[in-house]
Amino acid sequence: MTSEKKNEVSPEQSAELLRLTLPMMAQHNVPVTPRNYAVWFEFVRGENPELKAELQSLIDANAAFTPQLNEKLFEKYAAECNVEQFLKIRSEMNDLMDDVAGSLQEVGSEAQRFGGHLDGVVEDVQRSSNLDDIKELLRSLVDETRTMRRSTQLLHEHLEAKSQEIALLQEELEQERKRASTDPLTGLANRRSFTEALAHHGADTNQPGELSLLMIDIDHFKEVNDTHGHLIGDRVIRFLAQVLQQHIKGQDLAARYGGEEFVVLLPRTGLRGASAVAEQIRQAMGEAKLVRSDNKQPLGRITVSIGVAAYQPGEDPMDLVNRADQALYRSKQGGRNKVTVDMDATGISNRA
Repeated sequence: MTSEKKNEVSPEQSAELLRLTLPMMAQHNVPVTPRNYAVWFEFVRGENPELKAELQSLIDANAAFTPQLNEKLFEKYAAECNVEQFLKIRSEMNDLMDDVAGSLQEVGSEAQRFGGHLDGVVEDVQRSSNLDDIKELLRSLVDETRTMRRSTQLLHEHLEAKSQEIALLQEELEQERKRASTDPLTGLANRRSFTEALAHHGADTNQPGELSLLMIDIDHFKEVNDTHGHLIGDRVIRFLAQVLQQHIKGQDLAARYGGEEFVVLLPRTGLRGASAVAEQIRQAMGEAKLVRSDNKQPLGRITVSIGVAAYQPGEDPMDLVNRADQALYRSKQGGRNKVTVDMDATGISNRA
């Protein structure tokens, strides 16, 4: 027996490896392309110790799986796979649905055969006058009915099992997608999700004043951590996240940009409307009476500084981020607890 035969994967094993591979790729933000899937399938399978060691080292180091790194891994570990094996790996991603479709086709053929047999029995009964012949025909019909019933029951059980597998896989993928796009501390969108949303809304924005951005930073946050500890600092961050969620609506997106810095993306909102939202957020934070949950001691006044900018159609989305960041910097320089609007562009609010 050749080594290729020894390493063959059964359909049942393929389905299980598929169920493990896709959520892991989603968790590490690896696009599910055939080339990427070939690498991660082999990693989960565990037959290549060099691939397993290198990929695990990258995971432990929280490496970003860029297109360049993904291509390098494929060229190094999977490019030598023969075409037949590569196509087999790619087809496994559709095995569950193909299996269900095949089962439906099979039972359809069974039903058609049963229908033909039934028609034949009816014709024979009509032609026959011999009681024994009719009894034999009826026994044949009963046998065929039992066979059809068994086939239908087996199909029902098979489809139910496959439906559960598909539902479980979809649930796992959705959970991994959420984990990959959500900041674990606040439950807001993370920086990656914000960047994708900014690019999407920017591509759909054709007129000035249709998209604005708030860049928000907690004032003197280092002092909060130094005085009260990082646990309390985390609670302050979560509180600001709650305030942001209370002041956005519709397609608006609040995200944690990093550390104590947040962004709010406001589609269909110009500078005037965005400034009003920013001022509401600033006031809500400044008026909050935050206390420690352990000893009920007040934390003192926690304020935020905010920069506001409007997107200009055709500009690089990062230019909008930079202008909002510069406006935030001017709020900090101007004494903090301020809202500063970038005046390099103007916009008219569509927000009521």
